[in-house]
Amino acid sequence: MNNVIVRLSQISEDVIRLFKKSKEIGLQMHEELLKVTNELYTVMKTYHMYHAESISAESKLKEAEKQEEKQFNKSGDISVNLLRHEDRPQRRSSVKKIEKMKEKRQAKYSENKLKCTKARNDYLLNLAATNAAVSKYYIHDVSDLIDCCDLGFHASLARTFRTYLSAEYNLETSRHEGLDIIENAVDNLDARSDKHTVMDMCNQVFCPPLKFEFQPHMGDEVCQVSAQQPVQTELLMRYHQLQSRLTTLKIENEEVRKTLDATMQTLQDMLTVEDFDVSDAFQHSRSTESVKSAASETYMSKINIAKRRANQQETEMFYFTVKPSTPVC
Repeated sequence: MNNVIVRLSQISEDVIRLFKKSKEIGLQMHEELLKVTNELYTVMKTYHMYHAESISAESKLKEAEKQEEKQFNKSGDISVNLLRHEDRPQRRSSVKKIEKMKEKRQAKYSENKLKCTKARNDYLLNLAATNAAVSKYYIHDVSDLIDCCDLGFHASLARTFRTYLSAEYNLETSRHEGLDIIENAVDNLDARSDKHTVMDMCNQVFCPPLKFEFQPHMGDEVCQVSAQQPVQTELLMRYHQLQSRLTTLKIENEEVRKTLDATMQTLQDMLTVEDFDVSDAFQHSRSTESVKSAASETYMSKINIAKRRANQQETEMFYFTVKPSTPVC
């Protein structure tokens, strides 16, 4: 029983330690998602501001065009020959002022339209990146976080109860019926199934939310990234930079994944050691003292326990510090 008590105590320590680590990582993920959504809100407001300025500049340009058209109509209705000599320079000056005003407003409209296009492109790209980040969190990160939170729990618990079963089966065969029930429960321990059960029970928490939709501003019908000049060159350059970055991140993440898989396998090997068989303790005597003595000598050596625990915690620490890179748009 001392063996089982010590193992349960270790499991309790492991659960608390892993939960704290997982909670820290979860908080970091939440902060990253909050940062991404805040950036999305900022670029959306920027896009709305520039689009409003573009609409205003377009309205002023149309107004200038109407004034120019009206001035030309007046010039057509009144013959230049009928004007007094001193009125002709004044009319030419008025026409030039209107033309100059139109040119300024045309330039302002073009400038604002370009800013609006760039802001819309940034908004759409950030929108796609934010949706991808949220989807990744709910589809992949949450599952991985749960795996980290109960890492080794089922294996350690199974080993503990198998140790108990081995001792009880050899000590008192008349208790087989009760022990069979416990053994069946241990055999049904399944980390993947338990994880899915928890996620199904709390589906509102773990279900991915609806994607962020593009919010057009004041009748803007453009809902795709515009690749026309003069932003085409900039987009192509950005595209090639992202392709290069993604290629680099893919290689880095593949290496990180290999390292994580190897580390996970090492942890699994540590946590699935078949050290629960205590039948040797019953070869010469079926007394409780014999079990206690054999268990102490075989399994509970302080040096062996300390070494295994140190190796396990060192491997866990390395596993939690390795983190795949995330592309930023």
